[in-house]
Amino acid sequence: MNTRTAIALLTTALAAAALTGCSGSDTEELSYGEKATKDNLEVSVLRVEAGTSGDLSVLEDAAEYQGRTPYYVRYRVTKTEAGKVDGPSFDVTADGGLLTQLNIMASFPEIEVGADGKPRYKEAPKFEKCIDEPAAAEFGKAPAGASYEGCTIYLSDTGSTAEPKKVEWNKGGLVRSSEDEAYAVWK
Repeated sequence: MNTRTAIALLTTALAAAALTGCSGSDTEELSYGEKATKDNLEVSVLRVEAGTSGDLSVLEDAAEYQGRTPYYVRYRVTKTEAGKVDGPSFDVTADGGLLTQLNIMASFPEIEVGADGKPRYKEAPKFEKCIDEPAAAEFGKAPAGASYEGCTIYLSDTGSTAEPKKVEWNKGGLVRSSEDEAYAVWK
């Protein structure tokens, strides 16, 4: 076989691989609302909604978030098999960088003294825009087919107007290496 024939065959093979989408990646690319399945979970990112920095004014340390936009990632999780499950973990990308996930812990009622001198409980403010309260222990005990809808908050950098471009269902954990592939990507 001469060099021209070998180069032509290699070029044809590379072109065929590119046309068939052979990238070596196992990551599913989906549109919002489409489902991805991994292990014993089926996950759908339903939508990403932009909020305003005013949404965060009910937080105790609201001044920390001045000039940042919250984005609400709304998703659905369904168990495909009985048994223990770990809920999905997401990365949200905008303008080439990851947005910061904001976890809002439930507040406890505050004690205040009334005009009559008796203590009362003042209900703590709740962040109603994005409530994410799936009980992991209860969901772990649920049968196949059980599902819940959740919401996770991600914050833009201060002053950034870049909207999220993709949501990745990743392998979870706080430290993610650059070699880790996402299970699915919604755009």
